[in-house]
Amino acid sequence: MKKLVSRMMVVSLILAALVIPMLTASGTKEEAKSTEKVITIGVDQEAIGIDPHIVTAFSSHRRLDLLYNRLVRLDSDLVVVPDLAESWDIPNNLTYIFHLRKGVKFHNGREMVADDVKYSLERVMDPKTASPGKSYLSLVTGVEVLDTYTVKLTLSAPLASLLDSLTSNNLAIVPKEAVEANGNLQKVAVGTGPFMLQEWVADNSMTLVKNPNYFVTGAPIVDKVIFRIIPEAASLLAGVKSGDLDIATINDGATIRQAKKTNDVVVMSKPGINVRTFGFNNTRVPFTDVRVRQAIAMTIDRNEIVAMAEFGMGTPSGPIPVAATDWALPLDKLPMNTPNYDKAKALLREAGYPDGFSFNIVCSATYEGGLDVAQVIQSELKNIGVTANLEVVEWGVYIDRWVKRDFDSMVEIRGGSGEPDRFLYRTIHSTGGVNNFLFKDAETDRLLDLGRSQTVPAERKATYNALQKVLTEKAPLIFLYSPSESHVLSPRVTGFKQVGNGSLYYVTTTDVQ
Repeated sequence: MKKLVSRMMVVSLILAALVIPMLTASGTKEEAKSTEKVITIGVDQEAIGIDPHIVTAFSSHRRLDLLYNRLVRLDSDLVVVPDLAESWDIPNNLTYIFHLRKGVKFHNGREMVADDVKYSLERVMDPKTASPGKSYLSLVTGVEVLDTYTVKLTLSAPLASLLDSLTSNNLAIVPKEAVEANGNLQKVAVGTGPFMLQEWVADNSMTLVKNPNYFVTGAPIVDKVIFRIIPEAASLLAGVKSGDLDIATINDGATIRQAKKTNDVVVMSKPGINVRTFGFNNTRVPFTDVRVRQAIAMTIDRNEIVAMAEFGMGTPSGPIPVAATDWALPLDKLPMNTPNYDKAKALLREAGYPDGFSFNIVCSATYEGGLDVAQVIQSELKNIGVTANLEVVEWGVYIDRWVKRDFDSMVEIRGGSGEPDRFLYRTIHSTGGVNNFLFKDAETDRLLDLGRSQTVPAERKATYNALQKVLTEKAPLIFLYSPSESHVLSPRVTGFKQVGNGSLYYVTTTDVQ
């Protein structure tokens, strides 16, 4: 009996020796899990690919803000500041020399060097890539590697907007081997950014984890960022209130107004530099006739659209975002800035449409797809006997129709900039990378070419003043308003800063308590 008890005691001691370390290890894991800092961001639409040189959707760019870097970036005041280039020289207006940071690593562990800058910019410039960023580099004739950490860009003519253009995600620096291994980067991310792609569950979530080798000391602060797709604005607000979300990008004016009335969330809003547009396929009848486009422009009431579709969370705009105060002309200085139904009807009669006509507007239920705006436009056009049929399509179909220029007309959000060349050249020049309106006009091209080459501010101002009037008069598209950039935050969130273009870069400096 004594032997049996003795044996049982020995077994008990052995089990204890095995179990205690397991409990300790388990406790350590739980403690590590509990101390992990996570920011959960609610957004209303899925990313349409994440290859920085290819994508156009804002939903994609908001992920790219955290995955990649460019040579330079915009800070919260829209000032160009160093990113991968720690400094640069401009010995003359045709030469830019960038000095790269040393020791910057891609997410695959390899150091980023000058060869990567050359490869990336040349990939954007290659017509086969079909990059929307190609227009930004249209005057770049050469990208030369001077040494491991120095790159020279040579231009064929002065390009006043070059530095601002280089802040675009479409000009992010990528490793050649990652592109060659995958064909493109639409489903993978190998950047130098503050976060790395861990998991992407389509139409549900995207999880990014902290880049331990990020070149900014002390950043990012949190260990993980999770994007959650929540289409309904009310649900996004509810998520922040409940604590399920830390930050929500909410573009619905009614929901933002409701959020401002509560004490359990923080609402941040600032004037945006993007522009809501209503554009035509200028190669399709009846939009080949400038009188038809003008008639529609004279019927649109921007103030009504902002009130009805945005609940006041926006500012009526001309061709240049209103927040770009150095360049934007006030609406009262532009033609056709207020509704004039009698003149609009007269123009339709001259164009051969005394009884109006019918056409389609492609839109989507997502914010970027502009369904609410399209509905207001549809109602307004009844005032001149024009019937607008809404083609409400799923978000992926919307993007496909946009890329293929397959529409009579389309409601969009256009990415703006405080630099007019960067915004307008690619949008409306006959060779512009995102001139989906297929608009070709010699006077417009001349002014766009002139403006980007001028380096004297007063001369450039005169050119862009003239351009804004020409674009408003010829109406290849109608610039409607600049939406406010709005985010709803949990009170636990600190350190977040907004950028007028909607960038989420400052999640890098954000903390959660």
